[in-house]
Order: sequence, then structure tokens, then C-alpha cells
Amino acid sequence: MSAEHERIVGSVRSSTQKLVGKFGEKIDSLRRSSGAIRSLIREGYSADKALFAARSLFGGSKVKFVAVDGTMAQDRQLDMIIFYAGAYAYQGELLFGWSGCRMTGLNEETTSASISSAIPIYEEEESSVAGKVTEGGAEIDPARLPSSLMRLSEYYLAMKTLESDPSVKVALLDRTLAGDFGHLVWGAREWLESGHSIMEGINTPFGTVSESDLDLARMLIPNKALSLPPLRSQFIRYAIVEYLISAGKEISEDELISAISKGGEKAERIRRELQRLRTDYGLLEPGEKCRLKPQAGAYWDRVFFAAKQVAGHIFETPPGEHPLIMKIGGLERWICSDDLDLVSLFVLQRLLRLSWGNGVLLVGLIKDTMAYELARSVSKVLTATKKVRFRGSMPDFNSDKALLQNYSVVEAKSLNTPWRTIEYDSCFRTVIPLGDVPTAGHGVKVMGAHKNVISNERTFIKAYIQLWHSNSDPIIRSHVFAYDRPCYPGLDSHGGVILIHEDGEGRNTIEPVLECDEGSPVADLVMAALSSMAGEVIPEALGYNFPLFLADKKAKLVLEGARQTYLATVAYELAKSRLDQQILFNTKFRDFRSEIEAIRRG
Repeated sequence: MSAEHERIVGSVRSSTQKLVGKFGEKIDSLRRSSGAIRSLIREGYSADKALFAARSLFGGSKVKFVAVDGTMAQDRQLDMIIFYAGAYAYQGELLFGWSGCRMTGLNEETTSASISSAIPIYEEEESSVAGKVTEGGAEIDPARLPSSLMRLSEYYLAMKTLESDPSVKVALLDRTLAGDFGHLVWGAREWLESGHSIMEGINTPFGTVSESDLDLARMLIPNKALSLPPLRSQFIRYAIVEYLISAGKEISEDELISAISKGGEKAERIRRELQRLRTDYGLLEPGEKCRLKPQAGAYWDRVFFAAKQVAGHIFETPPGEHPLIMKIGGLERWICSDDLDLVSLFVLQRLLRLSWGNGVLLVGLIKDTMAYELARSVSKVLTATKKVRFRGSMPDFNSDKALLQNYSVVEAKSLNTPWRTIEYDSCFRTVIPLGDVPTAGHGVKVMGAHKNVISNERTFIKAYIQLWHSNSDPIIRSHVFAYDRPCYPGLDSHGGVILIHEDGEGRNTIEPVLECDEGSPVADLVMAALSSMAGEVIPEALGYNFPLFLADKKAKLVLEGARQTYLATVAYELAKSRLDQQILFNTKFRDFRSEIEAIRRG
């Protein structure tokens, strides 16, 4: 062995020893903090509470469910790129009873459904659909387009299923609902300000979609029982619009301030937002009184109609047309990645509205996540409010999942499955606690994790779960997963913990959902449903979700067959074209060089 090799081996050995030692220290800290971590965990579930929640939410104990998963691909054929995305669903039934939940009817052929789209484009058009304009020019991210297409296909298929069959009351998706929602809301702002959205200008039976329509739909998801939107920070303008829509009459500024603001607080900010609604957005009638223009209240009808039109064009493309080219106002325009994300946001909002209005349990199951809000935000807030007493600090793992997965093994003999962590508001993913003691009034001071912005509270709720372990050796366990779901008025409670947030214009009070003592019956409903789907004796599905596993396998199987078909079709159409073949076969120099090098090596 040469001196250089000896040096490399020695460096790798010492580095590995250091990492193993650090991991051993983390495991020791897990044992020291066992009591604190255990206080965040709830073993089992109550079948009685699950049955109560089922009857309250669904109106009965026997319901249909749909499980949706997606797949995507990206291939290059000469100077063309072919994007593929599709979603596949399996349906069955859930029966809730005094002894738990049972899944039936999954193996019938009629229980599957799908949507998909294969989309070819020339490389020179890549910037039109997968490009993002920056200060340095157009940056192209080819992987973003199939990812955005797959996300839209999953949400669109779930929505179509729920709309076409009202007896489907449980929808499972293999993705994070709250994470997607936050990302899409944030990303849509810059896109809408650019004025390039393909949805702007679409004619609908309710009028033409405007930029202000899209902005309202992006942020305004009203639910009076959950006090949404909240009167704070970035939501004040939308709270004003929602109140005026509900009021349906003109009122004075003072009456409005009194109606939506406790004790007249935030009066100055409200007056400023009213002025912006008049001048910048043109949503208010002229005059001293406050009244929305006649068409303003139908913003959601216009936006949702346009979103369905765009999604339908992509996945149900009319003959002779391209899935990503739509004619708007007589002009052909590309549907780009930003448009796909915007449509996905509105389809997800439709799913949220169906959950609240039609009594649907919407669950996103998250396999792998690097989130750490439970350990770094939720636990600190609980400590500050004396709800949980931690001995020492929380172990320093790089994610909640890593912490809980290792803890479940360390405490395997005493920790039984199924278990879940306490449920907490998804807004905690954007919260940073500023102290270990409550302020006057028993609130905990916090700030936003990015630009001091805190996302919607009382919209989505999250928890971690582990559903299976071996009876012969409890150390052998399934993975820890996470789920998120909508917050349901009347079943989920809030107000037990108060967060105090200062955003430069005053103090905001945030009342998130946070399980401190007795949990929501919806948590038992979710645990009952997921536990009934996690016992299939297949290694990669054990402790996960069998219907989603089937949907994933179906997606990959269909993709394998479809890929050969659409690539062969593209090759045939190129071969029979009258274009100069040398133009068609002009690959990139990098690709040309790789081909020659491969031939030489062979």
C-alpha cells in the first residue's frame, strides 16, 4: 500500500471513529431524555373515540376510501425531452366499530383509477416551461417540471374521485399536505406579481380571472368556525375581504374595525389595507363606506373554474393539441412549472374545502422528512408553558424522525406500537421560540423562521407515527412516518397555548392547535384507519400503508409499459418527418463525446 493510500485509509478510519463516537453520545442523550420524549408520545388509540369521530365527520361508521400515489419520468430523445407524470389510485372500504377499524374490498379490479400525461418538448423550449427568470438570466431546472406534474396529477385525481363519488370519505396521499401548501403559497406570490400566469385572463362563466382574483385565492381560505383567516400580519387584508363578503352590505371603516378587531387594535393597519384595496387592487366601491365591488366575492368561482380547465387540458388533452400549450385570448401560451404549482395550490385548496364542507378525512402520509419542529419548536413552547418538564435539553438529532426512530429502538421493550406523537399545528414549522418562560398573559414569544413570517395556523395538523413491531423481537420495528391532515372545527380545539409574535407593526396573538392533555378524536380516527392498513406481511409495506403501496406499484408498472410506447412513438414521428436528419441528430457535444468514449472503451 502506498503512502498516499495509507494516509487516506487513516483519515477515513479516524473520521469514522469520530462519527461513531458522536452517534454514541446522541444515543446516551436519548436515554437521559427518555422521560421528556415519552411525554410527547401517545400509545395506541381509542376505538370509541375513533367511532365517535367517524360518525361526527362522515355521518356513519362505514365509508369508502381512496389512496393516491404518483410517478414521474424524464427522457431525452435526440433534441427532444419527454416528460411523464401520472397518478394512480386504489379504493376500498373502512368499517369503524367498538373494537377498532377494519379494511375491506381492496382487491377488486374496479377499485383502481388513474390519470397520466406524456409531454414532448424541444430542448430549445425548455426555458419556456422549466425556466425561472433571475438577475443572471433564465435558470433552467428540468427536474422541476415532472415533479410539479406529478404533484398536480395526485391532487387532481384525488379531487376528481371525491367530486364524482360523495361516498368516498377518506383520501390518502403519499405527500405532505402542509409542506406543499406552505411551499406553494410562498412560491405563488412572486409568480403572480410577474403578471405571467396563464390563469390570468381566462374567461369563465363567472367572469375573467384577474391578478387580484388569484392573489385572493392564494391566501384566503375562509372558515368562520376556525377563525380563518386570522387578523394578523400578512392575513389582515384577506380578513377584511372575507368579512365584507360575509356582510354583504356597506359599512363604515369604524364599524369594520370594531367588528373584526378586538378593542380597535390594529386600526391603523386596517385603514391602510382598506386604502390599498381601493387604490391598488380596485376591489372596493368608491366612497367613504366599505363595500366590495359586485364581482369581487366570486373570486374563488373564477379561479377554481380556471384551475380545473388548465388541469383538464394537461391530463385530458383535446386531440391535435399539446398538453402544455393553451390558447388564452386567441394566443397560444406555454403552461410552465410555476403555472403547474399555482394550479396545484388551488386544487389542494379545493380538497381542503371538501374536507370541511363534505366531511372528508384528508391525510398526507410522509415517508421521509428532515423536519425538526417537534424537537426544536414544539418542545420549547411546551417547556415554556410548563406543559412538559424536560430534564436537560432535547437530544441533538438532525430531524424529528431520526430522534423518534432511534428512541423507539432504545426503548423498544417498553414502547408498544401503534403509537403517535402529540398532534401539533403545522404553523410550528415556521416558528422559533424566543424564550423558555411565558410572557405576561401566559403567551410564549416567538418569531418567524424566515423573514419573521409565520404561516397559517389552524389549517393543518401534524404528528409522527410508528405502526408495527415484531412480537418476537420488539427491537425490529417499522419506520417512523409522519402524517398531516386538516384541522376540523368542532373536533380539534385551540387556545390552550398562546404565541406572541411581533412583526414590526405591533404584537400578534396566535392560537395554534397543540395537544397538551386530551387529544382530538380525529387523531384516534386517523390512527384507527392507518393501523388497519399497515399489517400486510410484505417487508416494504409492513408498518406503512398497503393501499398506497399498491398505488405505487401500479404507478411504476404502468410507467414501465408507457415509457416504451411513448418513446417509440416519438422516435417514429421524428424518423418519418421531412426535416433534415442531420438537424434532428445534432446532439450536444458532451453527449457526442460520451458516446464516442463509450465506443472506444467497448
